[in-house]
Amino acid sequence: MEASTKIKLIAVIAIIAGPFMTYNGHKDKERLAALEKDGITVDGVIEGGEWKKGRRSSSYKLDVSYTPQNGTPVQQTFQVTSNFFSAHASDTAVTDPAVKVRYLPSDIQDSAIVVGGSTDMTAMFGVGIGAFAIGLCTSIGMFFFKK
Repeated sequence: MEASTKIKLIAVIAIIAGPFMTYNGHKDKERLAALEKDGITVDGVIEGGEWKKGRRSSSYKLDVSYTPQNGTPVQQTFQVTSNFFSAHASDTAVTDPAVKVRYLPSDIQDSAIVVGGSTDMTAMFGVGIGAFAIGLCTSIGMFFFKK
C-alpha cells in the first residue's frame, strides 16, 4: 500500500473513531463523578482472577463478591490495573482478598468499581478529541496540498 493511501486511511479511521472515544471517555467521567457524589462503599472479597498477557498489553480481571445495602449478594468481574492486581493476587492465587467496592444504589451492576483498582477510561475523552483533530487536519492538509 502506498504511503499516502496509508495516511488517508489512518486519517479516516481517526475521524470516525475520535468521536466514539470522546463519548466513551465523557460517559466514564460522568459515571465516576456520580460515584464520587452519590456512591456507597462496601467491603468486597476477591473470589478469583484472571491475567491475560498479550503481545502489546495485558489485561487484569478480578472476580469480586460484595453485598450492597439492599442485602442481595452480587458477584462481578472488574477490570483492574496491573499494580492493583499484583497487590492482591498472583498468577496462581489470591494473596489479599479484601477490597472496597463503590456503587450507585440506582445501578448496582453497571456502576460499581473496585476502589483504588478499577481501570479509568476518562483519558479517552482527550485521546478521542486529539485523534479527531489530527485526522481532520491531516485530511484537510492532504486535500489542499496535493502533489
